[in-house]
Amino acid sequence: MSRKANYRTGESIPNGVSQGIGTLHFHRPVRTCNFTCVAAGFLFAGGCLFSPLATAATTGEVTITGNVPIACDLLVQQEAGADNIPDISAGHTNRHVATVTETCNSPDGYTVTVTGSNAGDHTGMFVDIVSSDSHPFTIRYNGISVPPGGIVTDSTAPAFEVKKNVDITYPADETLSGSVANTYEETLTFTISAR
Repeated sequence: MSRKANYRTGESIPNGVSQGIGTLHFHRPVRTCNFTCVAAGFLFAGGCLFSPLATAATTGEVTITGNVPIACDLLVQQEAGADNIPDISAGHTNRHVATVTETCNSPDGYTVTVTGSNAGDHTGMFVDIVSSDSHPFTIRYNGISVPPGGIVTDSTAPAFEVKKNVDITYPADETLSGSVANTYEETLTFTISAR
C-alpha cells in the first residue's frame, strides 16, 4: 500500500520513502510468512495461517469389524409313532412321536418350550373332533418329564444340531368313544428362543 506526498527539490526525504517520477511513494512494511497450507483446520498465529504437514509412514493399518446375527432354529421331525395310532384307549408308555433338533448360536444360551394346543399347558390332550371325548397324556423330552411351564431345554451355551426325543405316555381308558378315521388329535408346539 502506498500514499503520495510531494517534496521540493533538495528537501530531505524521510527513511522508508523512495522517489519516483514526480511522486514520492511511502511503502508500508509487509509481514510475510512462508508456511505451506496443506489441510483444512488452519491455525492463526502471528498474523499467518499455517497447518502441520502430513507425514508419511512405512506401515499402516485398518480395523475391520463385523457381526454374526443371533439365530435359533428348531427342526421337528414327526416319527411313525405319531400317526394313525391304532387304539388310544389301550394306553401306551413312552410312545416315540417326534425328534427335535435344536440349533442356537447365542453365546448366552437358549430355551425350548412345549405346549399342547388342546391342553393349553405342558401336557397333551387327545380330543375327538366328532364326539368331543378327551384323553390326556404326559410328555417326555430327551428322557425327562416336561415340568409345569413347559420348559424342556434351558441352556447357557450355544448348541448346534442337538437331537432330542419326544415321547408320550397315556393310560388305558375303555370308556372312550370309538372312531374309525383318526379323529382324536392333539398338536404339540415347540418354541426356541435365545436367552
